[in-house]
Amino acid sequence: MDNQPKLTDKLRLLLVGGEILDLVVIGCGPAILALAAESAKLGLKVGLIGPDLPFTNNYGVWEDEFKDLGLERCIEHVWRDTIVYLDERSDPILVGRAYGRVSRQLLHEELLSRCVESGVLYRSSKVDRIFEANDGHSVVACEDGVSVPCRLVTVASGAASGKLLQYEVGGPRVSVQTAYGVDISKILSCLASKDAMAFDLLKRKLMSRLETMGVKLLKIYEEEWSYIPVGGSLPNTEQKNLAFGAAATMVHPATGYSVVRSLSEAPNYASVIAKILKGNHSKDELTYERNKKCQRSFFLFGLALILQLDIDGIRTFFRTFFRLPNWMSQGFLGSTLSSADLAMRIRLVRHLLSDPTGATMIRTYLTL
Repeated sequence: MDNQPKLTDKLRLLLVGGEILDLVVIGCGPAILALAAESAKLGLKVGLIGPDLPFTNNYGVWEDEFKDLGLERCIEHVWRDTIVYLDERSDPILVGRAYGRVSRQLLHEELLSRCVESGVLYRSSKVDRIFEANDGHSVVACEDGVSVPCRLVTVASGAASGKLLQYEVGGPRVSVQTAYGVDISKILSCLASKDAMAFDLLKRKLMSRLETMGVKLLKIYEEEWSYIPVGGSLPNTEQKNLAFGAAATMVHPATGYSVVRSLSEAPNYASVIAKILKGNHSKDELTYERNKKCQRSFFLFGLALILQLDIDGIRTFFRTFFRLPNWMSQGFLGSTLSSADLAMRIRLVRHLLSDPTGATMIRTYLTL
């Protein structure tokens, strides 16, 4: 996959029998590499455990958000404006915001270099289980037979984290965003569905659309099949182990966005972990506080709406959404809005009532 360097070639080997680590982070995706680097930068002894695999997902990001993270060099192509096509009868919507395609290789190199500079240790292995030793330390049992003791464990192995973490019972059902794409900058996705849409169906729909557009495929260099769980229950706050990234349900329930949020949360998350290990803070500070739970409920509302609307309702929804003030629509997409913000709620309701498509959307939702 590209020419991404091996973690084992760049990071020092995590051996056992020496000092007990402050933190073990499990997983090797962008979120956990960022968290490992930020935590080690604060002086923590950090071990990274997970299979030595390349980044395989293609990430699309808003250019301004990646610049804010200091990762603009990792964007390999930028579309200066984003255009939303809803149907053939109406004019396209110009969003007025640049969108970029991330280079997996450059992002991998950048995050790995941060881990190298901060002294993160690494072991290439899957994790079998996590248990508590008699002395109170956590022990990470690897499938290669090695057990690694530490003071705290954070799991960020995405949808595969279920066997290592406990989640709240009775939470919202997990929905799925699926997508199929080919390397001619064309992708077709099912924004959200209660059940996964078959990849073969997505592929047939994309090929039909390309044919309608007059695009003839001479050669496919790469295919991508994407399966993103959205919604679902939050991690149980009573457990000792922590979750981060997709494992902590940081995937936006209504959009499927996750990489920017995880990368932007990493410095603050690492800071609180360091304070916890120094005894200055409680682990509860890394759990979902009331404000974030309210925000997530607001996003889940958007997911529930999308799941129930038909095609005309979806078009009406997006016509209304992209007429919102920029700070509101961008805040919703970027997970920076709080649903507890009364002023935002008032402005949103006023906008929906004053906009013809918004009124239609309200009537549609009330009749569901």
